[in-house]
Amino acid sequence: MKKFRQALSEYQKNNKISNKEAKRLYTELKKAMETATSGVALKVKTDSLQMHEQAFCHSIFQPIIEVIKKNAVRYTVNKKRNGIKKTTSLVDNFLKIVKRKLKQSESFRDLRMTGILFRAMANIRNFVPFMSGAENTHKSPFMSARGETNGQPWIQAMNVHNAFLFTDIAS
Repeated sequence: MKKFRQALSEYQKNNKISNKEAKRLYTELKKAMETATSGVALKVKTDSLQMHEQAFCHSIFQPIIEVIKKNAVRYTVNKKRNGIKKTTSLVDNFLKIVKRKLKQSESFRDLRMTGILFRAMANIRNFVPFMSGAENTHKSPFMSARGETNGQPWIQAMNVHNAFLFTDIAS
């Protein structure tokens, strides 16, 4: 939505639309994303927006709409399963890293090893501290959740807590 807001601002300048119209377009897309209950429903809603609103067909919005369609399942999974929160920019950034790693390596032929790698990446991400300027500066998600390392370095605590990654149960 942040990228859409930026694109909308640029569209507003180029096409000289009113603030009221820009707000209406933003609200339309936001409503579609919030009310969609599945990936298919979100794709249908964005297609409908493009059919009924000429503005959504503009080239400035096309890359954003395509990303929404491509990741529709991830944006709506929180409505299907209890305990899953909305996708945040932190999760989006992690997904971008994962996708880039997959494209770079192109060698994940062993499903078991792929699963182990990505579970390990997700677990390590929980120990990486937030950068300056973040709400919880220099704290990792693990620290924010008041996780206990019992005086051990974080990597050792992670290995102890996640030893199951390399067991037969993990596959």
